[in-house]
Amino acid sequence: MPESTNRKAEILRSAARSMLEHGYDGASMDRIAEEAGVTKPGLYYHFESKAELLAAVMGFAMDELERETRAALEGVEGPVPRLRAILHTHASMICSDHDRAFTLLITTELDSLRPRDRRAVAERLRTYLNTVRSSLEELEAAGLLRPGLDPTVAAHTLLGAVAWLSFWFRPNGRLDGPTVASQVTEMALAAVVPDAHRHGDPVRR
Repeated sequence: MPESTNRKAEILRSAARSMLEHGYDGASMDRIAEEAGVTKPGLYYHFESKAELLAAVMGFAMDELERETRAALEGVEGPVPRLRAILHTHASMICSDHDRAFTLLITTELDSLRPRDRRAVAERLRTYLNTVRSSLEELEAAGLLRPGLDPTVAAHTLLGAVAWLSFWFRPNGRLDGPTVASQVTEMALAAVVPDAHRHGDPVRR
């Protein structure tokens, strides 16, 4: 990754943490610049306004989630391992202090986006939801989904359970991130796949 691109990514991560800590309204561009270790003109060089910065933060969060999910699915075969990989990737990112702020911002600050930016993020969230729903539909077609479950309802429920991690998980807690991510993944999987079909070793990192 070019140094300038990497620096921009670090600014976005710092901005996400600042907006999470102080709220979107409380995180001024002066404060964001100071916490990111850049000058205010340097911050405005990358982003014309705080509204544009928030949109960039959320867009980057979706980029990371999509990239990590694609990587996790490479070479994975079968609907159960694929769903496990999707859920575990998402849970692991939330349990990483590196990316937790992104998930919380998408959950709490969507209304702070400009309307066109909100629509763009909402569309990407729908696309991600459809990835999970498609995996559940594959399970259903293979006879591996718990009887009576609707794939759309299940997709929303699974993502809600995983996203809730961002509100309660603490990196300095009793259990570390990989342990929590694995347990949440397996509990979520158990909700939609009967015990007899959850073959294969649980994902661990």
